[in-house]
Amino acid sequence: MGSSATAVIDRIVAMRTAATTIENADGASGDVREVIDSIRAAYHRDWTRQKLTFAREFLSRTWAGIPLPVLSVCGHGTQEIRYSAYLAYFLDGSKPHGLGTRYLDALLAFLRITGIDTYQAIVETEKWLGQIPGKSKPVSCYCDVVITCGDLVLFIENKIKSGESASPNSEASQLRRYDEAIRGNPLFANKELVRIFLTPGGRESSRSPNWRGVSYGDLIGVGIGVLRDGGLSTTARENLKRFLIDLSLGPLDRAEDEIQTMVELAQAATGSGAHFTDRLRFDQAVGRNSLLVNLLMEG
Repeated sequence: MGSSATAVIDRIVAMRTAATTIENADGASGDVREVIDSIRAAYHRDWTRQKLTFAREFLSRTWAGIPLPVLSVCGHGTQEIRYSAYLAYFLDGSKPHGLGTRYLDALLAFLRITGIDTYQAIVETEKWLGQIPGKSKPVSCYCDVVITCGDLVLFIENKIKSGESASPNSEASQLRRYDEAIRGNPLFANKELVRIFLTPGGRESSRSPNWRGVSYGDLIGVGIGVLRDGGLSTTARENLKRFLIDLSLGPLDRAEDEIQTMVELAQAATGSGAHFTDRLRFDQAVGRNSLLVNLLMEG
């Protein structure tokens, strides 16, 4: 919620509290209508000055439609395996999305990893890390996305709604099993190993300190940076925006209807005779979907 809207609500609450005090003291209700009307008028003046242009620009960016968020539209927004493959596609510079290695380079920069040649990076999904001893039989370990760039190996384990998977043949948590498999696999010996635990909120693993928590919001921020850096073809730009809009909806359990709702709220907020509640609801929707709004405003 915007600070101006919060301030207005705080003032109204304070006035109503004062009115209750007057009523209790004098037996009279205390007429606060005039003061509330004054606050409402001030809010409209502030909103018109500070946010009307933004709301109109938002409408101009969305009136002809938006880049289609395919997975969210198809109802696959919370399916981890699909989003892992989706992410791997855009991290793979050899794929025909038009970005080359820009998205992978930007992710590495976000992770503060420098000096890596990503031109020949190998991106694999459901990568077999190896086996570890189990109670009754060996336990195989597969990581959602593994990227090898020379002497650097980046592991990404993606969780949207589920937690770390248990194994009936091991007491160890999923990421600890992965750690053990990585240690025992000669493919990863003498490599720089970076391990990412990807979740909607970027939570850290409580069981394995080797895995860094990264959120879907972080991935979106990385992509917005690529969009703003420029130099992309129209095709690459549209592909990246579709991907990022999907990231901002599905894993956070939102549908593309959220965008249409914001459009309708913007129309109400910018129309003649807009009510206080129309503008407040638009402000709340923008605050709730700030990354998505930033994407849509990129044009």
